[in-house]
Amino acid sequence: MTESRSRQKMTGMPTYDYRAADAANAKECCAEGFEVVQRIAEDPLTTCPECGGPIVRVINAVGFSTKSHKSMMSDANLKKNGFKKLVKEGDGKYRNVLA
Repeated sequence: MTESRSRQKMTGMPTYDYRAADAANAKECCAEGFEVVQRIAEDPLTTCPECGGPIVRVINAVGFSTKSHKSMMSDANLKKNGFKKLVKEGDGKYRNVLA
């Protein structure tokens, strides 16, 4: 786990990525980008905390994983959580295999 991700778990606040608005003319401290732990309600940063240059928040895809997709979709887990698992038997008929 990265340092910022472990800080996120401790603080409960999200981590935001920032990079220089003009990477070609940026200083080294913000050209590659950096992470900041902030409250959701806080306004995005507009200047680099180190050099004062203009920065932008980078939107990244949300990543998550489960321990095992197979265990979450197991018949026992689906039944325990109140889901139905329908299997097509043909001619437009379906059977609930968890009943």
